[in-house]
Amino acid sequence: MYAIAAFGLLMIAISLLMIVHPETWVDEAVRYCRLWYMHPLEIIIRIGFGVPFIIYAESSRYPIALTGFGYLLVGVGIGLVFVPPSLHRRFGIWSIQKIGRRFRAAGVFSLVLGGLMLYAVL
Repeated sequence: MYAIAAFGLLMIAISLLMIVHPETWVDEAVRYCRLWYMHPLEIIIRIGFGVPFIIYAESSRYPIALTGFGYLLVGVGIGLVFVPPSLHRRFGIWSIQKIGRRFRAAGVFSLVLGGLMLYAVL
């Protein structure tokens, strides 16, 4: 349960940064995509958070939603194992640049989702 709460808190913190400083967030996200360890770290983070979602979903207020989200995280993490890091990097940079001007709205949406995750497990 603590991993899900930590994920929700992390989501809230990042969301607030996206809302307050969207331009900075775009620049930092592109910089992150260019780091050599971005690809393996993304795999580890997705699977590392997805498994607790699956395990502890039944103890939450929204077990079906959290189970589904957990399987989504794990599935994407496993899928990324088969994607070349260069393709993952190019896709990340492309998508950030494509939706960069919408980061503030995305931040509001993810802020709500982070709050819902906290509510679901606390």
